[in-house]
Amino acid sequence: MSSPYNSYAITSVKKALNALKTILEKAEAHAKEKSIALDDLFNARLYEDMRPLSFQIWAATSNAEKVVFRPRHLEPPAREQTDQTFEDLYKRIDVSLGEIANVDVADIVANEDKPFKAPLGPKEIEFKPVGYAVEFALPNVFFHVVTAYNILRKEGVPLGKMDYLKNFLELY
Repeated sequence: MSSPYNSYAITSVKKALNALKTILEKAEAHAKEKSIALDDLFNARLYEDMRPLSFQIWAATSNAEKVVFRPRHLEPPAREQTDQTFEDLYKRIDVSLGEIANVDVADIVANEDKPFKAPLGPKEIEFKPVGYAVEFALPNVFFHVVTAYNILRKEGVPLGKMDYLKNFLELY
């Protein structure tokens, strides 16, 4: 069964969440080595009017789950943003990876041509599964993962481009 979901969307969100886990682990190790309070990183922002690191993890995982739920005409489980620790952030990522791993791609393929509506701010927009993944959900996942990366770089965590990209490549 060949589907963009099988080869691209689901694989991409898994890799993006694993990249997020990688950069969080490196940030935690750096904080311990440099005696930086993890709360400082947890609540760090790129700019005062932007959301903190903890929100970026919540948004990345929420959007990743939507990639596999909405095309099946289901809403993902509501997960409140209640994280308080790095351990909570890892657990959130693992829960999302588990939800994604449990999806039968055939259920998505069966709905490939069936539009669904998804909220976008105060509006509802009609999407087909591939359009939703490529035009909305995946860009959102990547945005929040990269924003988390950028927050941690701003805080002095020695991250490099490959800390993000290596999770997407089969070379490592």
